[in-house]
Amino acid sequence: MSEQLIFEQPLNERIRMFLRLEHLFSQYNQHLKHDSEWDTHSAIKAILDILSMVGRGDIKRETIKELERQNSNLQAFIEIPDINHGRLSVLIDEQNNCLQGLHAISGNIGQPLQQNELLNAIRQRLTVPGGLCDFDLPVYSHWLRQSFENRQAILKEWFKPFQTLELAINLILKVIRESTDSIDEVAESGFYQKTLESNQSCLLIRVMLPVNSNIFPEISAGKHRFSIRFLKTQNPAHRSEQEKQDVPFQLACCVL
Repeated sequence: MSEQLIFEQPLNERIRMFLRLEHLFSQYNQHLKHDSEWDTHSAIKAILDILSMVGRGDIKRETIKELERQNSNLQAFIEIPDINHGRLSVLIDEQNNCLQGLHAISGNIGQPLQQNELLNAIRQRLTVPGGLCDFDLPVYSHWLRQSFENRQAILKEWFKPFQTLELAINLILKVIRESTDSIDEVAESGFYQKTLESNQSCLLIRVMLPVNSNIFPEISAGKHRFSIRFLKTQNPAHRSEQEKQDVPFQLACCVL
């Protein structure tokens, strides 16, 4: 398969939350690998954003609910003869392991980090533009100048409370994305609209374009239908315009 640009639109708040957490997990993992002080700072910023998100609601409960829902649906596929039963069994086992891990977490995810003095000080200074200069928080500046191995070990320790949640959310989104094959579609004059099946609950819309495409989709979705406008821009500082030509693309409406 050729490389593609993939754009996703969640259709409920739970999936929207999972996608945002996935984004933050990816940001943390990307910066964790690099040794500059700026990468360490960005990894900490991702940890603080994750901590903020998990503190807003019962993320653990929502993740458990979604895993149990998916697990129940996959269990129903066991009786279908043409299903890849080996792959299905692996997925079900992975879901069960994630469920066990989440149930084993006592209290709120990441709760011990709420008492971390350095993280709390960094979080407070982040609200001030340029608030993390050397003179603002010298203990942080001193720590950033320690060896990369030391900083990386501490970052991993701080991220440890989120590891089970990361595994669970990655698995949930993987199952959703792989639940439906993409189909070829055409947006006439840059516009496409589709009615959603009333007897199925679409969780995620995925739009795929060639990697060298100079256009992008703007997706608007409701309970019964969704529309896609394909836009182009010569300068990102200016308002985008709708593409006037027909646009071939691939579409997946992920239902599980």
